[in-house]
Amino acid sequence: MKFTMKFSTCSYITVAALVCLALTAGRLAQSQGINTSGLEDILGENGNATATADADLPGTFDPGDYPANAPKKDSIWSIILAGGSVGWVIILLSVAAGALTVDLLLTVRRRTLIPQELADRLFHLVKSGDRAKAVDLCQANPGFLSNVVLPALMQPWSHWDYVEKAAEDALAEQAGRLYRKTDWLSLIGNIAPMLGLLGTVIGMIVAFRELSLSDGMARGADLAEGIYLALVTTVEGLLVAIPTLAIHSLLTNRVTTLAGDVAFTVEQILRPIKFTAKKPE
Repeated sequence: MKFTMKFSTCSYITVAALVCLALTAGRLAQSQGINTSGLEDILGENGNATATADADLPGTFDPGDYPANAPKKDSIWSIILAGGSVGWVIILLSVAAGALTVDLLLTVRRRTLIPQELADRLFHLVKSGDRAKAVDLCQANPGFLSNVVLPALMQPWSHWDYVEKAAEDALAEQAGRLYRKTDWLSLIGNIAPMLGLLGTVIGMIVAFRELSLSDGMARGADLAEGIYLALVTTVEGLLVAIPTLAIHSLLTNRVTTLAGDVAFTVEQILRPIKFTAKKPE
């Protein structure tokens, strides 16, 4: 650091103390997000020294040190919008996957598929042989369990084979409906990364097309920006695919487990029919 005046020993000590004080205040202000005014202002108040215009002082901030076109950090929303039309398709798929997930989480539950009160009432009605009330109860409470028991109750109770086959077919149909819902999650989870790759390839094509049109004179920053925007769709696709496929696997296992529980409950409800039915000759 150069000064334009000569100083005595006391002046040097005074200036050194002011410099240390300014640096300490500057670092403290920067740690709290406050812009400092620079060492020149502090020294100017002392009146004993004047800093040159080109002095580079550590710990101070001058807005002129940064160019007007300095790169700024992108927000999450701006990164999402950078995906273009392919990115919007991926976003729509994510919304559909979220809606399906919520619907399945509310549906594939034990208390929804196997209401304990309904199962107990059906068991007592079947045990007492009151077919009409059991059928009316199933029709008044539609659901997974009642839709499996109802076809079995409609069969001749004297032939257990008919009752059992009707229950098995109804169980397979009801479980198949839930599996078809979970298959939509699998479809979205497999399509999303492919769409992300498509967006990336399109972005790369556009970037290298600009390079070819500029006869190889395009700046690296321009190409990097194009590639950056192209990779956004790949990230979006993976962000949708990973949780969607994980949720699909969990819900599929849950459907399988609950379908087995429904089969056991239906067997318990229809057991009195099995004991009173005619044995096959």
